[in-house]
Amino acid sequence: MKIFRHLITSIAVFCVLVAAGAFAFAVVTTFVVSAFRDVEISAWNVVASQVARWFLFWVGIYLIHNLLPIAVAHGRTRREFLAGASAFSVVLAFVMGLLGWLGFLVEGGIYSLMDWRADEHGSSVAYFLMFLVWCAVGMFCAAAFDRFGAGGIFSIPIALSLVAVTTTGIPGSGKLPFVPDLPVLLGSGWHLVSVAAFLVALAGTWAIARDMPVRLRTT
Repeated sequence: MKIFRHLITSIAVFCVLVAAGAFAFAVVTTFVVSAFRDVEISAWNVVASQVARWFLFWVGIYLIHNLLPIAVAHGRTRREFLAGASAFSVVLAFVMGLLGWLGFLVEGGIYSLMDWRADEHGSSVAYFLMFLVWCAVGMFCAAAFDRFGAGGIFSIPIALSLVAVTTTGIPGSGKLPFVPDLPVLLGSGWHLVSVAAFLVALAGTWAIARDMPVRLRTT
């Protein structure tokens, strides 16, 4: 519980500040673009659907690669840290999904006032699930590379298969080159598949990291 509280008060607050800065940048960029051409897309959706997922992926890597060794060095067990980090990933994905929804709400008001058009965006649930999976996959990849070194490269195909489904319910998140009709194949079941992908990534992280040797990094 102490690890969970520490992650909330440090990393979650940092993520909120990053999201606020990203939203301000998106709004300013939109006004700059409007001086040269008509606004036809949601700048915030570009951030939320394409940039934010990589940010959550990085957070997952940071949890395992940087913070796990520190926690162990301070007397915490791997199991204790993984439990706190797993719970934190769910809360962080929820918070980021909520911030995404608030961003669309504010952006929609600005677009209405300026008589701009915006493309569609996904539901708050879709963004929550995407953030959830990408964060967990980041943890999984970090654990694989930290434990197996170069052998962690074999975690990449698994990671790609797990995050692939998360783009299904979000317009503008990019098409999948090998399975372009994935949304049709999954239908409304993509929600359950996303939850399953999160659980698989989390289980893989636990299996690899719960007893792996760690070394505190001083540089």
